[in-house]
Amino acid sequence: MQSPLRWLAVLGVFTGSLMVLSWNAGGPGIATAYVDPVAKIQAQDEAFYGSISLGMADHGSATGYWLTPRFLGRYAITKPPVLNWLQAGALRIVRSHKLAFRLPSLLAGSATAAIVFSWLLYENASATAALAGAFLLLSSHLFFVLSRVGLTDALLTFETTLAMFALARDPRLSSRAGLWTFGSASGAALMTKGIAGLFPILALAVLCTVSRERPSWSRLAQAVAITATIAAPWHLYELARHTRWFWAEYVMTESVTHSIGSPPQSTQESQPGYYLKRLIALDPLLLAFALASLAWKRPRVPLAWILVVVVAVLSFEFRNTSFLLPVFPAMAVLAAGVIPGKQAPWALAMGAILFAGKVLTPAQSWGIPFAAQSAIPAEAALDQYAALGRGNDLIVVQPDDQFYSTDLNLPRVRYVYLDPRTQRRHFPLDFEYLGIVMTAADFSRLTELRPQFEQRLRGWGLDSGDPIATTILAANQREVAVLIEEHPDADFFLPQPGGVHKIVLSSRATPMGAVRDPN
Repeated sequence: MQSPLRWLAVLGVFTGSLMVLSWNAGGPGIATAYVDPVAKIQAQDEAFYGSISLGMADHGSATGYWLTPRFLGRYAITKPPVLNWLQAGALRIVRSHKLAFRLPSLLAGSATAAIVFSWLLYENASATAALAGAFLLLSSHLFFVLSRVGLTDALLTFETTLAMFALARDPRLSSRAGLWTFGSASGAALMTKGIAGLFPILALAVLCTVSRERPSWSRLAQAVAITATIAAPWHLYELARHTRWFWAEYVMTESVTHSIGSPPQSTQESQPGYYLKRLIALDPLLLAFALASLAWKRPRVPLAWILVVVVAVLSFEFRNTSFLLPVFPAMAVLAAGVIPGKQAPWALAMGAILFAGKVLTPAQSWGIPFAAQSAIPAEAALDQYAALGRGNDLIVVQPDDQFYSTDLNLPRVRYVYLDPRTQRRHFPLDFEYLGIVMTAADFSRLTELRPQFEQRLRGWGLDSGDPIATTILAANQREVAVLIEEHPDADFFLPQPGGVHKIVLSSRATPMGAVRDPN
């Protein structure tokens, strides 16, 4: 295919993919998608990232908020802020919060499908076979769902796919375009999902050990330098500016505890069993086609790419189905790369029928859901409460909102969890020590304890008491009743049997925006 026609075709695939992925993307509620349809685990982090991005957008050009993410008043240095920057920017041009939160993922998913199409064309597949490869990817449940929610996974997958495509086209990174594309995509990946952004660099390292066609040492150094130029400044800023918090949360908790420190799990399945079960459940046909293609062709770049991701997710002790997403474009390249030219129209037709079948079975683990996969029971009641414009603290008891309340225009939200334990695990960033998490008994003494916790927070680089007691642990319902009695200035959001919610409004209404007593 001639170059101008190739670019038009790639643009057409991107546009078509964006139309498919965007259809009703602003309809489902925040955090109602399943990141794990097997265990029915909702995308809680969509509300978490959305809250951070709303804070950035609300604070305009305040540098601190844009460089250091904040959630419920505290620093939230769990991931670099690229997704939040993009979401905050989208919030300024897109009226719907839900669509703004998801716009970066929609664009990233569409671009990934276009890269797969272009990759297959580059490897001399027919345009029809290349289109079948893009269709296989779009019809994959995990890729479709995660390209329609405000999480980091679709962005990371796009950046990894772009870096791997640059490496496939130019294994020696001898061209300026190949070198800068690989280095820039690798740097952006690190700035999107931290340690997981090392996938392109690790895949390059694998290729350098098994392939004769590899970059020179100087080219390798330049690629790493470009990557570091993009990723290092933010990391160095946080390390210098918020040393203790950055080290405890970003390094020790996110990178060390979750990888080798026996983190809390949502399932007791074995590591290999967990991921194999989900690969089969989410897209058995794509997995089968990709494995079968190895009988004809063993392209080094996709295989190194898959190897790195699989080894990484099996090594990382915390289990999350979304970690598998970066292997799906590689499987699509493998599967479509062996389609014979004469059979390509049949493969494309079968892909279209497969997609239609998945759309008709959205509730299945392999289905294509354009509507919400789940519901947040508290969403409607929280929306009604937010519309009242009250300036009181809202205390949400036994929350079932997946942090949705943090995405509403509420002055302060506190969460109360029933937790009868007297001994709890403490992470390197100890929220109980800092007063971010406290018992109901200590919350009753908040006025007395606040100066102590404010001093501790200042010692950790946060000159604000806003995050104090944003999470309260009550041993039983009696302690909840005492909380309601002792805090008549607060509004309470209480769960009731049957999935309904009761809102207890304080008789001492505070207008929105009024200056309130910090206690």
